[in-house]
Amino acid sequence: MSGVTSAERSVLVIGANGGIGRAVVDRLTADGWSVTGTDLPEVDLSRGGVVAEHVARLWSRQGGFDALVHAAGVFPAAPVVESDEELFDRVMAVNTRSALSAGTEFVRRCRAEGRPGTLLFVSSGAAARARLGTAVYAASKAALDALVRGIALEHGRDGIRCCAVAPGFVDVRSAVNPVPRAYVDALTQASVRGRVGRPGDIAAVLCWLLGPDAGWVNGRTVPVDGGDGVGTLTAPNWLS
Repeated sequence: MSGVTSAERSVLVIGANGGIGRAVVDRLTADGWSVTGTDLPEVDLSRGGVVAEHVARLWSRQGGFDALVHAAGVFPAAPVVESDEELFDRVMAVNTRSALSAGTEFVRRCRAEGRPGTLLFVSSGAAARARLGTAVYAASKAALDALVRGIALEHGRDGIRCCAVAPGFVDVRSAVNPVPRAYVDALTQASVRGRVGRPGDIAAVLCWLLGPDAGWVNGRTVPVDGGDGVGTLTAPNWLS
């Protein structure tokens, strides 16, 4: 999107009411973007067949978008033996299928109009790092990373970039995805930086990926975890 100033650029943010989504909307708005945000109850990402239609409707209403950010997701905690097909289908529908549906509709619209575009998704460090109770969630994010690579490979020559960020734990204090404070405190104690992530930490990198300085970054999932993906200070060790 070279030659286009931020004041001329428009973005659709899916999951705009969530912690990371709100931070992205606020930052892009401050940077002069034209931001269209959407979330529940306007669109239910767990329902099949509605996401692409919703993106198409907003595209027509707003006259198209230069970028799409998918920042929605669910984060259930369940042991493997309690992770049934219903849980798997719900998590995959929200975290992965809706991203595919939104992304493919965005690509179709861009190609039909001969315009470039940028797709960004919120993945997770859990895609590559096991943690108790997150097997299904991790599977959905690993699948999302694969979609990022596939979209980038197939549509790079259409002028479309596709990337993701992989946060560590981010304390968004969500009513949809409630997390016990004891868990947050334990992660804080283990953190390389002495704190867990904040929505603004993730939004900063997402917004950088939308800018011209990231124009040669494509098909990659960028870790944004304060270093927690490299290890933990509370792991067993033999140092005195």
